Amino acid sequence: MMRSAVFCLLLALPVEAREFKTGPVSVDASGYLKELWQYSHSGLDGRPFFLNLDRARLTLEAKAAFFKAHADYDHEVYAGSYFRTSEYQAFGLAGPRTWLEMEQSISTSATSSWRHRLYRGWLGFENESTALRFGRQRVAWGTGKLWNPTDVLNPYRPAAVEREERAGVDALYLRQGLGELSQAELAYAPQDRWPDSALLARGRSNYRDYDFSAMGGKLAGSTASWIVGGDFAGNLWEGSLHGEWSYTDPETGRPYWRGLIGYEYTFSSEPRWKWLKDSQWLFEYYHNGRGTTNPDRYDRSVLLSGKDTALGKDYAGLTLSKDLHPLLKLEAVFLGNIDDGSALLSPSLQYNPVADLYLTGGWQRFGGGRRTEFGFQPNLSYLQLQYFF
Repeated sequence: MMRSAVFCLLLALPVEAREFKTGPVSVDASGYLKELWQYSHSGLDGRPFFLNLDRARLTLEAKAAFFKAHADYDHEVYAGSYFRTSEYQAFGLAGPRTWLEMEQSISTSATSSWRHRLYRGWLGFENESTALRFGRQRVAWGTGKLWNPTDVLNPYRPAAVEREERAGVDALYLRQGLGELSQAELAYAPQDRWPDSALLARGRSNYRDYDFSAMGGKLAGSTASWIVGGDFAGNLWEGSLHGEWSYTDPETGRPYWRGLIGYEYTFSSEPRWKWLKDSQWLFEYYHNGRGTTNPDRYDRSVLLSGKDTALGKDYAGLTLSKDLHPLLKLEAVFLGNIDDGSALLSPSLQYNPVADLYLTGGWQRFGGGRRTEFGFQPNLSYLQLQYFF
């Protein structure tokens, strides 16, 4: 608790700096209110459930000269019969373990939980060439959109309902510009024990309209777990080609490769086939050397607990985004496990009836045998109401 109290005090310092003659202080405030309803079945015990989430997020960003602070402060109320499922009993609502204690339960019952937390919270220094931050933040490495072989600090599941929500990491982050098109980055994600901490570096540059990067360093897990990798992105055939690769040696297990190649294309307002007008398509192939082709060896707990994002070895993904009307948007995500033949199809419609208010309805259709990765997961339908301010 002391560690969190000190951090929250430091986070407030740039705002208090208005009392000193260090230059003007500006504070930007924004946020959203969200209501999300989900209905599905437990994949472990078959129990049908519904889950309702109410979230109020306040975003504050303060600037004073070269100093910056950012906070996303949430109040969340979860309620529903999901609290009676085996998934909740085993894994709860929490994701991977964090270092800073920036979350607290206010009230709980047999079918509800009310908590507040800092979804993001960091403070730092920033000028034209250098950025230094400490706190809970998103260290976004890699070029993949569905999978990220080099994003080991805060990976996310492409099958998540709230795809825009990306877990942050408690870290010290440094970015240093090395000319107009190059930069170096350093990220230190501490834990109470050095073997559980991560220390990674990344260099990025540009050559002939392509961005390239290389990364590597120590991973959490042991004193000698390490990773090296890289990524690229650039224009090809009026679209965007991107890719990533990584080689990981976890010390306590076998080394493995991960790789990704993807292509993104936006059709013009006058394509050959009119139904493609103003639509955006993305395709990715992902190889996960850590996975297995044998469904009997799947460890589904790593997905349910948020420790990993995939169980198999080879995947294909396809996304579609298209404006059907200025107020109506269609999105669809297809994920396929090539090895076991299972797949996820997730279409959704978003309606914008008035300014800053968005109503989204969606369905996740999981297909495949009971033993497969996606076939094990039950179908899910959801409805979301979100207002930005």
